[in-house]
Amino acid sequence: MTVAIVSLICRVLHIASTCTQLGGVFYARTVLWPTLDLLDPDTRKRFLEGAIRRFAIMKWTGVVVGAVTGIFQWTVTYPHIIDHARYVIFFAIKMIGAFGLFSITFLLALPDERLNEMRIHRGVWSGLNICCGAVILIGAALMHTVARH
Repeated sequence: MTVAIVSLICRVLHIASTCTQLGGVFYARTVLWPTLDLLDPDTRKRFLEGAIRRFAIMKWTGVVVGAVTGIFQWTVTYPHIIDHARYVIFFAIKMIGAFGLFSITFLLALPDERLNEMRIHRGVWSGLNICCGAVILIGAALMHTVARH
């Protein structure tokens, strides 16, 4: 396979993994969390545990796919960037959002009792994850504005 085909596949996978992660968080925050009060406490707890467990598989797969494809894209794209300084600044903006998203997701997944208060307010943290996702998208869009040769 040529570099162009591998690059295209990586770009599609990168965008798909990001959309799946952010879409899942957006769905959880805007649809799932507000309707949980309709369930009795025992059913709610079992439902939430199952939903979180299933989504975690997709979430962490998306994190790995996004990281691997992102690294590949960087190595292919960076040598062709004209203004490296601006590109790195925009990349840093994207990475700040990614670090926030990853950190919140990681902390929510840890089975530590000290994080129970965070899990109780999962909707708030999901909202912050959506904000981190917006920062990622803004950083990525800015990166694409930098001229290439």
